[in-house]
Amino acid sequence: MEKNWRIKEMLYIVTFAALAVVLSLFEIPLGLPWLKIDLSEIVVLVAFISIGFNKTLLIILIRGLLRQFIQGDILVPTELWGEVIAMIASITLMASFYVISKIYNREEKPLFRRKECNVTKISPSEFIITVIGVTVVLSLVMIILNIFITTPIYLSLYAYFLEIIPLEGFHFTVFTLLDDPGMTNVFGVDLSNWKLYLTYIIANYALLNVSKGIITSIIFIPIRESLYHMNLNYLN
Repeated sequence: MEKNWRIKEMLYIVTFAALAVVLSLFEIPLGLPWLKIDLSEIVVLVAFISIGFNKTLLIILIRGLLRQFIQGDILVPTELWGEVIAMIASITLMASFYVISKIYNREEKPLFRRKECNVTKISPSEFIITVIGVTVVLSLVMIILNIFITTPIYLSLYAYFLEIIPLEGFHFTVFTLLDDPGMTNVFGVDLSNWKLYLTYIIANYALLNVSKGIITSIIFIPIRESLYHMNLNYLN
């Protein structure tokens, strides 16, 4: 019985990973050149409630590696770091939904491991709070990480490997980055002080993460509710 389950589990992983990769290749423009999202996060969240956190981490890793390979960026350090940031965003989304589900006492055992599923229908207030909560958490986590760690490393990779930015050193945090003379000309923009730097981060990432949080939540919650109320016994 356990052997059969492991085979089914592998099939679930392969299926979810394939769907995530396909959807990740189609970006939806939201009005601004840098404001694009894909719907692969929907697959990630469905996998999370279906087969659990650990298996979904594997799906996120497969999605990232295959997406970079297909796009021909697997050996480009800046693109690989961008993929790491995307993975962090996916994990943050999962964590946000998990915490809010616990607040509302919803079952958290993976759906394909349950013999039955008795979950109350989501109320309008829970729907709104979930959308707002997930969006706020995702936006805050990603903006804070971008301010202090991910953007300094991203800019340093651009400077070190592509020599597009005139930074004089490699920076793992913002605290050394702002002291670099090269910050006066980052893609033609002066980011040499906290005010300019924070404005740049918020302008580039706040709207992106807010849009991702809202759109992903609004699409995923109805799907989650449908799965919660399906009879999944035939899958076990």
